[in-house]
Amino acid sequence: MTALADRDVVFPQPVFRRAVRARLLELAADLPDRLRPCVLPLIHNPGKGVRSALVAAAAAGGRPDPAELVRIGAIVELLHLASLLHDDVVDRAATRRGMLAAHEGVGAGTALLAGTACVALVGQEAADLGPVVAGAWGRCGAAMALGQMMDVERAYDTEFGTDDYVAMVQRKTSELFKLCCVLGAGCAGAGADFVPAVAAFAIEIGVCFQIQDDCKDFLPGNAGKPAGTDHKLGLFGLPTLHAVRARPDELGPLLLAPEIGAAELARIREIVVSAGGVEYAITEARRHRARAFEALAPFEATPAWTALREVTDAVWTLS
Repeated sequence: MTALADRDVVFPQPVFRRAVRARLLELAADLPDRLRPCVLPLIHNPGKGVRSALVAAAAAGGRPDPAELVRIGAIVELLHLASLLHDDVVDRAATRRGMLAAHEGVGAGTALLAGTACVALVGQEAADLGPVVAGAWGRCGAAMALGQMMDVERAYDTEFGTDDYVAMVQRKTSELFKLCCVLGAGCAGAGADFVPAVAAFAIEIGVCFQIQDDCKDFLPGNAGKPAGTDHKLGLFGLPTLHAVRARPDELGPLLLAPEIGAAELARIREIVVSAGGVEYAITEARRHRARAFEALAPFEATPAWTALREVTDAVWTLS
């Protein structure tokens, strides 16, 4: 297994990311030949690597075991990768990270099997790292599955409230952020007072991250995300949910139409923006971001606070 030989070379982040990717490739080598082509493109094109970056950031200033920290980084990235494979099937997304989505090339069944196999590898890796890691990942996996189910069940619900939205996002998105931060902090030997603080930070920053993602359909340069996919599936993000409350008679029929084409999507976008949906969502994203760092306020002078701030600043794209 690839390892970092010296505790001092866990940072800077690029070194850690390369080691995590090497470990992911080692894990993927255990997949059946039929499933590996679904997984390898996402490893070689890893996106921002936010989740493994949070692992390393939460461990900053401590004395983590480098090999263990890399394995934790691989666990969270592989779990995220599995969720992408499954999400793309559910969402019928044609592309992912600028590439053809796995299910488009090999079929939904094979893509789902690949995602499930990745989850199994996560469980195996977590078990090897001991009961604390295994228990934490198990709770996270269950919460993520519940969040995904909540997301599917609320389809076409134009009355889905902000509180319900946040509860769904906390499970679907934030729980994995929490796993990253808690395991990173634990590996570094962080004090008992820091772990709940960084967990609270992660829950809030996960909500912020998801709201930011919701805004991509309405902002220039949407980072390769296929525009309008969620609207066609009736999965309305926070900008749309706010706008439909403000202008229900105008937006509601469009969102619930049997067919939504390019013209309808353009009109939906126009109404959401003019009704203040994007502005509202950006304000909410900022609020959750502020609450995240309020949770970490007692640790502002620590290397972990600085590293976590750097990670979140790097992925903050809203003006």
